[in-house]
Amino acid sequence: MPVEIDMEKCGQIKDCPGEGLCIKICEQGALIEEDGKLVIIPEKCDDCDLCIQNCPNQAISKKS
Repeated sequence: MPVEIDMEKCGQIKDCPGEGLCIKICEQGALIEEDGKLVIIPEKCDDCDLCIQNCPNQAISKKS
């Protein structure tokens, strides 16, 4: 199940204390930056949860 991003918590790339850490650690390329915003490509997500575990803003979670 792909992840979802809480944009209110995210702060986007420019305000992220991890400077887009989720994008950097995603081995599948499922998280990308598009116009300064974090975007998920669901079909690439392999449910590894690295982005969830490493998000400094706790903005990424599993879809319910």
